[in-house]
Amino acid sequence: MTRILTALLLLGPLPAPAPAGLAIEKLGDGVYAALQPAELRFDECNSAIVVLDDGVLVVDTQTSPAAARQVIDALRGLTSKPVRWVVNTHWHGDHVQGNQAYRDAFPAVEFVAHENTREDIEQRAGPAHAEELDQIPAWIERAEKALASGEGDGQQLTAEQLEALRGRLARRRAYLAKLREVNEFVLPTRTVHDTFTIRSGREVRLLHYLGHTRGDLVIYLPAEQVLITGDLLDDLPYTGHGSPAELVETLRDLDRLEFDTIVPGHGGVRHGREHLRRVTALFESLVEQTGAAARSGLSLEEAKQKVDVSAQRDYFVRDQAADRVWQFFIDQAIARAYGDSNHD
Repeated sequence: MTRILTALLLLGPLPAPAPAGLAIEKLGDGVYAALQPAELRFDECNSAIVVLDDGVLVVDTQTSPAAARQVIDALRGLTSKPVRWVVNTHWHGDHVQGNQAYRDAFPAVEFVAHENTREDIEQRAGPAHAEELDQIPAWIERAEKALASGEGDGQQLTAEQLEALRGRLARRRAYLAKLREVNEFVLPTRTVHDTFTIRSGREVRLLHYLGHTRGDLVIYLPAEQVLITGDLLDDLPYTGHGSPAELVETLRDLDRLEFDTIVPGHGGVRHGREHLRRVTALFESLVEQTGAAARSGLSLEEAKQKVDVSAQRDYFVRDQAADRVWQFFIDQAIARAYGDSNHD
């Protein structure tokens, strides 16, 4: 408690209240994290807000213009400066679909992303969005029938299962409403090949790594020792469209940087290196075990049964939100690592 109070005194006055559900955490002078509620942290991304001399830099733009406008409202309570830069850490919809809200609010804004991310937004984001719009209503219909009948997969649902399903249904309905608001994908106006540095009262480095997609960017503030990682180092790690082996190399590289604070794409702000090293150890084990399973001739499904990372589960799974996605995330990582092994 003493440490928390001391930190608050050092950081100065608290910022203006954020919109409902969004939390603004001050990380230093002019540097903030806009964090999603814990229960929704795997449905919606965080943002970072960095105040520069000539404007504001924002990292990632949420699932929809409405969600992005929440962050815009919050940052207007922090500074009167316009947003000059928006950085998209990768192409996934929950990080880019709010771009149009920034374009509408700040017509001179520049959108920055890796060159591969621009290509992926142009070619893949629209079809992925359309697929979700097609699949989610069908899931909602099945969930509504299960609640009405009290049965799922031919079995009677318990009171606890029914309550959990009601919560998931409410979240899916809210998410679908956000998706339906998206009517265009605003492309990056500036692309990064390897690195890009902005200097305006402070230094902001954009660094390209691999592990979640082929176009991941990390935003590094060396003077403030703040690392904004996108989904490369989330609360609960997910390889997405990336390679677990490449993610391990990226995490080792990030560990060589001088930082104290991590703003992940999803989840709470982290201090120090414990979380980074826990995630690294998890994926090192998963990659090693999956490679051994593939080399011994096991099928993918057999590999999923054999790979055991249960010893790390308790660290990552501490609430229902994490419990819901843990096995899916691990199975996806095994599948990606298995594919890598078969191409070695």
